[in-house]
Amino acid sequence: MCGKFSFDIVCKKCQNEYLKPKIRKKDGIISFYDYESIEYLLKYKYHKFGHRVFKMLSQNSLRVFASRIEEKFFIIPIDDKIDKGYSHTAVMANTMKNKYLKPLFNVLCSTSNVQYAGKSLQFRLENPRNFKYKGPENIDVILLDDISTTGLTLKEAKECLEKSGVNVALSVVLANLRK
Repeated sequence: MCGKFSFDIVCKKCQNEYLKPKIRKKDGIISFYDYESIEYLLKYKYHKFGHRVFKMLSQNSLRVFASRIEEKFFIIPIDDKIDKGYSHTAVMANTMKNKYLKPLFNVLCSTSNVQYAGKSLQFRLENPRNFKYKGPENIDVILLDDISTTGLTLKEAKECLEKSGVNVALSVVLANLRK
């Protein structure tokens, strides 16, 4: 951002100045950033070193948020398939891990290979993710994704989990496009 040399993806000064998270709650979804302010960073999920970007964003927001939780929950990242050598949602879930929060990896997966990036609401409605859950039942979880644009992915994931006997206590994203 400032252009100065840093071993971090974004130097600490710029992180403190430009990437300060603010907890927001909209439509039952907790988020930390305005989508417009981190849009360019979120797009790094399509690049090999994107895991460093997501780790930085997650440490600045999700880790701080997780440190305030004092009840036991499992964290379920949405569709944490490995692509480009990593899964951005798995990186996010891992930064939240503490004595109360335990990530469950590769338990909620889409059975369709539909890419939603840049697609309309109508397209999203016509092409559901068709999630399949293969984890433990009768647990309390925090559902985790990078962004919420229409809320459909979180809604479909939550419905799948509830049908499988899982209680979704919270849905958490880095950024929520809906204000």
